[in-house]
Amino acid sequence: MTRSSLAVVCLAGALLGCTAAPGSPDRTSAPTVASGEAANVAGERYHATELRPGDCIDPMPESVMVTVVPCAVPHAAEFATTYVIPEGPWPGVAELGRLAEDGCGPRMRYVPSRKDEVGVVGLVPREEDWPRNRTAYCLAIPPDGGKLVGRVIL
Repeated sequence: MTRSSLAVVCLAGALLGCTAAPGSPDRTSAPTVASGEAANVAGERYHATELRPGDCIDPMPESVMVTVVPCAVPHAAEFATTYVIPEGPWPGVAELGRLAEDGCGPRMRYVPSRKDEVGVVGLVPREEDWPRNRTAYCLAIPPDGGKLVGRVIL
């Protein structure tokens, strides 16, 4: 992926701007944490295109670069999947949020016992990158803005 900008669209209505960031080196493995390891484990930085379902992220991304942390430590979000928003003219922020919610929601595979604990956030392209970039990165987040502990995505 070339340099691009994304926005984080909280499907409850908030919008946070994100800045462009270059891709990271090739990803070869996901970070792991040994049982009993300290809860303040530093994460590894990856480009959003390198995320795998179940990758836990903290803090909430402010760009296309995200910090992946072990899911055993408190984290802001968990990556679930991607959704390519249909072609067409720039839909506007509100419509983009609806499109991301409609596209991400049915594709997210939750741990059944944790499904009611999370909401959906889409890391989506900004207007200046439309229509070249139409990918939404679907994240599970706690609806109260708190932290998740453990996996919520299968």
